[in-house]
Amino acid sequence: MDDFKIGDDFDENGNVKEHKVNKKIAIIIVIVIAIAVGLLVFFVSNAIFGKPKEKPPVDTQVELNDENVQILYKYVAYKNDGYGNDKFLKENSVNKDSFNDDEKLYYALKFVQPTDLADTGQVENKQKVYSLTITKIKNCLPSFFGSDVEFNPPKEIAYKFSFLNESSVAKMTFDENEQFYKVVFAKADKKEELIQPVYTKLASATKKAEGPLVLTEKVIYTQLEQTGETYVVKIYKDYQHTTPIAEMRDLTKDQLKEISIDNYLDRAATVAYTFSVNSINKHYYFDNSSITY
Repeated sequence: MDDFKIGDDFDENGNVKEHKVNKKIAIIIVIVIAIAVGLLVFFVSNAIFGKPKEKPPVDTQVELNDENVQILYKYVAYKNDGYGNDKFLKENSVNKDSFNDDEKLYYALKFVQPTDLADTGQVENKQKVYSLTITKIKNCLPSFFGSDVEFNPPKEIAYKFSFLNESSVAKMTFDENEQFYKVVFAKADKKEELIQPVYTKLASATKKAEGPLVLTEKVIYTQLEQTGETYVVKIYKDYQHTTPIAEMRDLTKDQLKEISIDNYLDRAATVAYTFSVNSINKHYYFDNSSITY
């Protein structure tokens, strides 16, 4: 009698059946082993070499003619018209919480539009009287200062709106009972200035990796003296006129017009304006400024 193994199957003729199922199991086992080896190689390689490191965000330079740059610089740039604000140019450091109410109003008014002024139907000194509500002003404050701005309206202010012509100024008086400013436009007092008290120039714009936009501005400060028919111009690096940069003598009126900051950029002070991003509307607002000498 032929030997046989326990578990062998026989067909009807007594022959041992081939174990096709066992072959399938063997194939599956081989596949499982291959997958396991592949996974093992993957995890070992990953553990040794690690994942490719992501490049950290970096600061990037922004073109000076970029729309955002131009708009933001216009908010802080000093205007030599007698109605400007030189806060950033005379204080070594400024933050959004260091503004008094007059200064807050000055910067809020930059965002007022002609349609925000309502005709009261009254006339004063042959000029129409308009009203500008405190509510509107308070709604404008966050555009420059961000959220949560405390504000107590000053009694009076003279302001040159951007939509006015050069010869007009708005005289504003606060009406506490009505909670609005009475606005009357008048002719601006214009005095001749042979040179500007400060000369400025936008130097760079940097988008910081963390989000803020930083504008840098070069600035020099001047002092004018007249000696007979000619003039002496002294140029300083600081608002207090303690650090001289240059002195020019025997200048004529025409030569005064040729004075430019471009000749002193390497010795000028630098003002850095930092604008952060409002998490709510994604708009930039003023955060701080600082001067380096």
